[in-house]
Amino acid sequence: MNFLRSLLSALIILTIIASCDSPGTSEVNTDYTIEGEIKGLGNSVLSFRIPGKNYDTLDYWADSIVVTNDKFSYTGKADKKELIRYFVRNDDIMKTVPGGGYYPTPSNMLFVFVEPGAKISIYGEISDFVDAYPSGTKSNDELAELHKEIYPILNESVNLMVKAAYVEDEAAKKPLFEESEKIGEGATAIKKEYIKNHTSSAVSSWYLSDMIVRSQVTEEEAIDAFNSLDKGLNELPSYQDLENRIAGIMMTKEGQPFPALVTSSTPGGVEFDLASYKGKYVLVDFWGVWCGPCVSEMPQVKEFAEKYKGKLEVLGVNSGDTEKRMMSFLEKNSYDWQQVMSQNGNSPDNFVTKYNVQGFPTKFILDPEGNIVKKYLGSGEEAFALLESLIED
Repeated sequence: MNFLRSLLSALIILTIIASCDSPGTSEVNTDYTIEGEIKGLGNSVLSFRIPGKNYDTLDYWADSIVVTNDKFSYTGKADKKELIRYFVRNDDIMKTVPGGGYYPTPSNMLFVFVEPGAKISIYGEISDFVDAYPSGTKSNDELAELHKEIYPILNESVNLMVKAAYVEDEAAKKPLFEESEKIGEGATAIKKEYIKNHTSSAVSSWYLSDMIVRSQVTEEEAIDAFNSLDKGLNELPSYQDLENRIAGIMMTKEGQPFPALVTSSTPGGVEFDLASYKGKYVLVDFWGVWCGPCVSEMPQVKEFAEKYKGKLEVLGVNSGDTEKRMMSFLEKNSYDWQQVMSQNGNSPDNFVTKYNVQGFPTKFILDPEGNIVKKYLGSGEEAFALLESLIED
C-alpha cells in the first residue's frame, strides 16, 4: 500500500512538472483587441502599417480595419508596446489646398498604443477633425489626455493655413500664416510641459522623438528632456529611437568627425566604407524618390560630381524606397554615384535616426579629413555654394 501511494505521488509530481515544461503553456498572450465607434466614419477603413512588417513584397501598402456604420472591431498581435498611427479615410476632414495637395495634421489621424493583452476602446466623432481617443490601458488614457487638449489647437492652426492657401493677395496671406504659427507654438508648448511633468510616460518618450524630427525643440532642450525621462522606458521602440537620435545630435555637430559608416545595405549588398573617401570633400545626400525637392536637386548634384571629379565624392543615402524603385530611378537618369539604403526601426543601418536626419533633403558636407563642415536641411542652394567655395579655394 505504501509503495502504491509513493508511486501515485511520484506520478502526480511528474505530471505537474511535465505540464509546467510543456511547450506553449507559459506563452504570453500577444493578442490585443480594438473596438469602437466614431460617428461620421460611415463605411470606410482605418489604414495602418504594422511595425517591422515588410510591405515591399506585398500587393498592398498597409493593413486596414474595416468600418461599418461607424463601428469597427479588430484583433491583432503585438510582442511589445508600440504606437500605431491609423489613417482615417474621410474626404470631409482632408485639409486640401489649390492644386489637389493637402496639409497633413495629426488631428486627422488616430494614434493608439497596442501591447500584448490590451483591450482598447475608441469612441468619438468626426467633426472637421478626428475628435476620437483611445482608452483601456494606462498609456492610451494618457495619450487621450494630451490629444484632447492639443487636437483642437492643431486643427485650428491648420485650418488657418488652408484658408491662407486660398487667398491670392500675398499681403493678406501673411497674417493668416503668422496666426497659424502662433497657435501651433501653443500646442508645442503644451507638449513640452507634458513631457516635463510625465517623465515615466510612454507618451513623453514618443512625443519627444517626434518633436526632434519636427525641429520643435532645440538640441539642448532635447538632450535635457531625454535625460529627465525614466530609464524604465528603455524597452520601448520610441525610447530606443529617441536614444539613437540623441546620440546622433551629439555625434553630428559641426567640426566633429562624421560618424563611421560601414555597411552592406547597398545595391547588390557590396560593403561600403565611407572612410575610403578620405582625402576628398564629400557630399552626403539624404534623399528619396518620393521626395520632390530631393529629386529636383539631383541634376545639380550630378553636375557637381562631374565638375569636381577627383576632388569631390557624393554619397546618396536613400530612405523610403525599395531597391528596385531606387535603382530604376537612378539608371533612368544616369545618376551613378554610390548609394546606401537606410533601414527602418532599430537597425544599425537606420542612418536617418543614427545621424538625426529631421527632414528631406538633408545634406552633410565633409572636409577631406572626414570632419563635418556643415549640415543643411531643405534646399541645397547654400550647400552647393559652400561646396564650390571650399573646393575652389
